[in-house]
Amino acid sequence: MAQARSGVRAETVPPPDRIQEILSVPSAGILMDSAAGRPVGYLGETSSSAFVAELNQNLGIDTPATLNESHTERLSDDHVHKGLKVLNYFKDISLIEYFAHKWLGKLDSFLMYSPIFRIWFQESIPVIQNALNAKTLITLAAQLSRNTQLPLPCTRTTLVQDWARAATGPNLRWETMGLILTQVGVIATMSPAWEPIFTTRQSRKEMVDKIYDLAGICIELSQRCGSRNELLICLLYERLLITSIMQGDTSSQVWTSFSEVADTAVLHGLHLEVPDNANLPFFLRELRSRIFNVIFSMDKLLSTFLGRPPRISYRYSVFQEPHDLTDAEICSDPDTLQKRLAELSLSGGWSTRGPVARATWRKANTSRHIIREEILEIVIGPHITDIESRLQFIRAREQEALAKMPEFCRLDPEQLIADIKRNPTIHIPGRGVPWRPVDVVCFCSIHLGMQHAAFLLERAAYNKTKSDPSRLIATARSLLSLVLKAYSLSDFLSEFQVDLTDSLAFYVVPTAGVLALEMLKREQYYHANDDFPRSEVLQQLSVLVPILEAVPSDEGNGPICAMGLHAIKKVLDRLLSRPYQRSATNFDAQTGGGMNQFTTNMDNDADFLQWLGNLDFDTSDWQLS
Repeated sequence: MAQARSGVRAETVPPPDRIQEILSVPSAGILMDSAAGRPVGYLGETSSSAFVAELNQNLGIDTPATLNESHTERLSDDHVHKGLKVLNYFKDISLIEYFAHKWLGKLDSFLMYSPIFRIWFQESIPVIQNALNAKTLITLAAQLSRNTQLPLPCTRTTLVQDWARAATGPNLRWETMGLILTQVGVIATMSPAWEPIFTTRQSRKEMVDKIYDLAGICIELSQRCGSRNELLICLLYERLLITSIMQGDTSSQVWTSFSEVADTAVLHGLHLEVPDNANLPFFLRELRSRIFNVIFSMDKLLSTFLGRPPRISYRYSVFQEPHDLTDAEICSDPDTLQKRLAELSLSGGWSTRGPVARATWRKANTSRHIIREEILEIVIGPHITDIESRLQFIRAREQEALAKMPEFCRLDPEQLIADIKRNPTIHIPGRGVPWRPVDVVCFCSIHLGMQHAAFLLERAAYNKTKSDPSRLIATARSLLSLVLKAYSLSDFLSEFQVDLTDSLAFYVVPTAGVLALEMLKREQYYHANDDFPRSEVLQQLSVLVPILEAVPSDEGNGPICAMGLHAIKKVLDRLLSRPYQRSATNFDAQTGGGMNQFTTNMDNDADFLQWLGNLDFDTSDWQLS
């Protein structure tokens, strides 16, 4: 009986003039398919179902693959109208096409493969436009809801094109709608606010805020339809990116939104190894690996930036390195793909020709996943002992990880930046192609991450052992120098201004704060052999001031930059407003010098830098007045 009702719903679409009548019937409306319950998600070895399955296996009894949960709901009138808001946004198709085409011009995407997105976009827009012209949006909304209830095809022989078309055209789903919108939104956030398309229609913020709201509707409708697949996880993550870019990573909404992303990934079992005999096509195995690697990396980034415990631990995860393939290669026909995989197997898994894929940089970063979590444990963990031996072990692991990367990943970052400034068309060693902006950003990201890790380790060692601060000062100077040099390529990296701003908030503000505070402390003491590079640090801080001033204080991580700017200017005012003098106070460099002994005679200036380790960004009074 339930199957019969489901079949009728799939074939019959209510006309627009009857939608209110249908919605008024309590037992009808746009119903969720209750013929087969929705799987509850991944259940591990300690779950009761695992014990039952083991018992049944020994008894020779067939066990259901998963437990199911009942899922019978009705989309209310309110939900239908929310769906109409999403569809109506496509009336201004030229705006959407403008940003979609900017994204489609890129070689690789961040999550979902670009060839799949191209199919989605090309085959969904005509469907939406036809409904707009025929004024049948309610009918289309009902169709999308029914489509979203259906699972996507998933067998070992499923082709990329078939999988993509199962979510677009006549099979269009709410997840697909949300992913199109969020891709447009992400590209919009990375575009200059003064771009003509914003000034002639609406501001960038207005556009992105609208897309954020519409993406939320797509997520809500997908979840109510029982969606639990790779598309939904990608959609949740893409919306998280928009939140992060517009509100900043200290926003509590970013933290809670990421929690939903991580929970959904684990619920889907993405933290587990996909066995070789799994009934999955190669492109989907690779997509799941890509999604989990991206989520795990973001988990460590947010946890480190905010000083909070991570949501996902490597101790319960299995990392599968992505293949060094472009999106087009992953989505190529089976014969071409197998030939390319055979070539990779002969070259140690790394591609040796053509443009560098995003997967190349992701593969290089995967080798540091466990290291990043171990560093986080040392830095914020309350039960760490024998810290020096652990630091030495991690330093060695970092060098091993770097040694396994391709030659062009191991270049000296400051030298590469200098070379690109002299000649922006220089080639990537061994690849025969020039460095693109995206390559430089990914390259710098690896080296900034490693230098930031060294800085955090030295800071943890100093804070917990009160040792000589010279190593901390050296790592802070090195990281600050690299960021400033990378920032000198801002014209070359113009499309990655968000990444440059994030580098200021993540790396520059803490390191500049440590150096500025050390300078203030050393003002109180005299040491004949003090080798602190006062002049160099003063020059770096002076260069940093106009860079921080140029960051909009009301966007993304701008407030962090504004806070750092205020503190640094206070330090510079104090240091430069009077002649450089020191009292003849004894100074013992071996016990930490100024870092250890500085406790008094500073008025309130040092208070401007105390956010380095204990700031609560969620309070309303963290800004410096």
